[in-house]
Amino acid sequence: MAISDRMKRGQNCVGITLKNEGFRGQLYNCYRKEPEEFQDVHDFFNIVNAFLDALEYPAQKVKYRTFKKTLPTLKLVDIDPDKRLIETEELLDLCKRKAYVIMITGRDNATWQGTIYSKSEDKEYSFNSELELLRIINK
Repeated sequence: MAISDRMKRGQNCVGITLKNEGFRGQLYNCYRKEPEEFQDVHDFFNIVNAFLDALEYPAQKVKYRTFKKTLPTLKLVDIDPDKRLIETEELLDLCKRKAYVIMITGRDNATWQGTIYSKSEDKEYSFNSELELLRIINK
């Protein structure tokens, strides 16, 4: 089984490679050839959320509000959604070791929904929250 056609067409896919120690690794997307490093789960979620915000897809259904003036916690990602550099299947070629391709299809109720493809198992899974996503990755 290979990546589904739906994931191949998706603009909102990211590839991740995990290192052996903890939840650390590299994150790839279709708009940059260089990977981004993440050091923990929090860093991973921030990078992916910033990427999805730059694409403006899928839209967030909940915006967090505050009464204090604060700076945004997410760093801005400079990508052009019209200039795709890499196809989704090529993300797997860039990823080494324990690799996954994740497609976020929704951000309802302040959590993610989507599909994840495991390179090592050659299998796709669906998830309805970040917790389910982490459970699939940490099998």
